[in-house]
Amino acid sequence: MKLFIFFLALSLPVQAQWRPLTSQTKDSAVNNIAALIKEHYVFKEKGKQIATDLLQQYRRGALDKAGNWQVFDSLVTGIIKTSGKDGHLYVRYDPPTVKSLQVPEDSTAEQEDLFLHGPDARNRNYGFREVKILDHNIGYIKVDEINISVKSLPVLYAAMQLVANTRALVIDLRDNGGGGSDIGPVFESFFLPANKVLLEVKGRNSILESVKTVGWLTQEKYKQPLYILVNKNTASAAEAFAFTLQAQRRAVIIGQPSAGGAHMNSWYPVNDEIYVSVSTAAPVLPGTEVSWEGKGVQPDHVVEEGKELEVVMGVGN
Repeated sequence: MKLFIFFLALSLPVQAQWRPLTSQTKDSAVNNIAALIKEHYVFKEKGKQIATDLLQQYRRGALDKAGNWQVFDSLVTGIIKTSGKDGHLYVRYDPPTVKSLQVPEDSTAEQEDLFLHGPDARNRNYGFREVKILDHNIGYIKVDEINISVKSLPVLYAAMQLVANTRALVIDLRDNGGGGSDIGPVFESFFLPANKVLLEVKGRNSILESVKTVGWLTQEKYKQPLYILVNKNTASAAEAFAFTLQAQRRAVIIGQPSAGGAHMNSWYPVNDEIYVSVSTAAPVLPGTEVSWEGKGVQPDHVVEEGKELEVVMGVGN
């Protein structure tokens, strides 16, 4: 399972993007999207209702103005997001990504996650935007996206090494749309004991996995006070980071309530042009139904936007 709310922006041919859609093409796409949501959405009855709502609105003419794929994906995304109240439900016109999704699962070719390992990941420095030492020896790490893999580990290690001797640490997740990790919650593992269960991931019919801190991290743990900054645009995997550390009473959260996108999603090709993102799993605190879905991570200190660091400096001193 992968956490995604960060949307990949790929360059698309203008002519293809604006190619007129026929009624038959739209009809096929809408029916395929509805079927995929009904089949895969993590909560069976809710998935069925979202699919029904989409088909009903389509029949009422909600997509009559969708003359090309760009308008189509925007309109359908609006319908299913509103119906499901779920930010991980969306449709994207993106033929290159669709092509990669259509590779057979039994292919012997190595399949790499485009977000974690794609050509843009390194150019974005795997989400690590800024690392520095603030006044009074307070460390600061600005993370624009959560991108943890074998490739990004050296960057994570370097960031944590730079702030290792600080008296407190700020991790700035404001405007961080999420992402994921394919090697476990390594970032969280710098602040918590090894093999600590953080979340249970519920699938459609069972608990799919227990998410716990990694046992193989040899770098020194960070034991000083930890502050995490969030805002309304902090979403998905970034919320998971803040939520779990807050639940473990390891971090103080400062800012505004986050986006409320807890569900984990998968991408499914609809045709050769578009794909649909469907929530296929729901992370919760172990033994509970508690998550941040729909309500966001609630800060310990709710402060005016732009004043978060001032509060940290006041609390830290």
